[in-house]
Amino acid sequence: MPKITHIFKTYFPETNGGLEEAIRQYGSHAAQNGFEVEVVAVGSGNYTVASPDNITTRFYRKTFDRLSNPFSMAFARSFKRICTHTDILHFHFPWPTAELLALCHSLEKPALVTFHCDIHKARPLKQLYLPFVTRFMGKMDAVCISSKRLFNTTPYLAQFTDKIHEVSYFVNKSRFAGLGEPDREIMAFAGKHKNYVLFAGMLRWYKGLDVLLDAAKQMKNQVVIVGKGELFDGLNARIQNEKINNVHLMGFQSDANLKFLIENCRLVVLPSTAPAEAFGQILLEGLYFSKPLVSTELGTGTSIVNRHNHTGVVVPPGCPVALARAMNKILTDENCAHRFSTNAFHHYLGNFTARAQGDKYLRIYRALL
Repeated sequence: MPKITHIFKTYFPETNGGLEEAIRQYGSHAAQNGFEVEVVAVGSGNYTVASPDNITTRFYRKTFDRLSNPFSMAFARSFKRICTHTDILHFHFPWPTAELLALCHSLEKPALVTFHCDIHKARPLKQLYLPFVTRFMGKMDAVCISSKRLFNTTPYLAQFTDKIHEVSYFVNKSRFAGLGEPDREIMAFAGKHKNYVLFAGMLRWYKGLDVLLDAAKQMKNQVVIVGKGELFDGLNARIQNEKINNVHLMGFQSDANLKFLIENCRLVVLPSTAPAEAFGQILLEGLYFSKPLVSTELGTGTSIVNRHNHTGVVVPPGCPVALARAMNKILTDENCAHRFSTNAFHHYLGNFTARAQGDKYLRIYRALL
C-alpha cells in the first residue's frame, strides 16, 4: 500500500481550522482508495495519534514560533527520515520551516505541494523569502491550487504553469456521518434563538471578526461565532464593553455540535478581509447543508464557493454596513433565502464532492508513482 505523507505546520487535535479540515478531507479520501496516509506537524510534544479517518499524525515538539511559522528541532532532525519512509511527499504551503528543509535535502521521492494562499501578513519579509519560495516550487513535481482566481492573483505562480493543477477543497459526505448527539446546551440554544447567523473557523487576523461585530450592531438576529484563536479575548472584551448582546462567542465546538449549529442556522457568514482566506471551508459546509452564504470579495476561491446572487451575497471586505445589509436581506426575505438554499446544495453536488475534487488528487498521486 503506497504511503502519502502530508507536511504542514499544524493539525488536529492541536488546532482546529479550515486548512486542517481540508487536509483531513484529502487524507481520508486517499485512505478510502488504497493509500496509507500520514500527517506530520508541529505540536506541544512528540507523540503520535491515530484517527478514525485512518490517518496517522506524528507531532514534533515545537521549539519556537515566529510570525506563524512554528519551528521544531525534532522535526528538522527527523526530516530526512520522514522523506525516506514514504512514497509521496505532500507539502502544504505556506510553512517556511518545511520549505527551507526541503531545499536543504535531496527529495528522492515524488513531491507535490498544495498552495493554499500567498504570504500576506509579513509583507517585507515576503520579498526576502520569495526567491526561496520559487526554488521550492520548482523542486515540486506538481503544484496544486484551489482556484484559478488564486493563480491569477499570485504572479510568481505563472512560471510553474506546466505543473499547476486546479483542485478545489471539498466535503466528503463522511465528514459529518456517524456523529453523536450534540450537547444539550447547544440544542437548547438553537431552540431558543431561531434564524441565527453562524461563523465558524479559527479566530485569526484576516477573518474580519471585528467587522462582523460592527455589523451585528445593525441586526436584530443573533450571531454565533464558533472557534478558538488569538483573537478570542479581544472579541470577548468588545462584546462585553460595547454590550453587543446579540453576539455569542462559543469557542471551540465538537463536530457533533458544529453540525447541529450549521443545520439550524439561517445563514453562514465569512467576513474575511484579506486574501489569506483562500477558500473558506465553512462556506463549503454551508453549501453541504443547503445554507445561504454571505462572504467578501477577496480575489480568491471564496467567490467561487459563494456565487453572488446564486448561493448568497458577496460584499466588499471591511464594510460592516454592506455586511449587515446582506445578512438582513437573507434573514427577512423568505423567497431570497429559499432560492439561495436550493442553489447551495446543487452547487455543492456539481463542484465540491470528493468525487469531483478528491479524485483529482488520486490521479496526481498515481501519476507521480
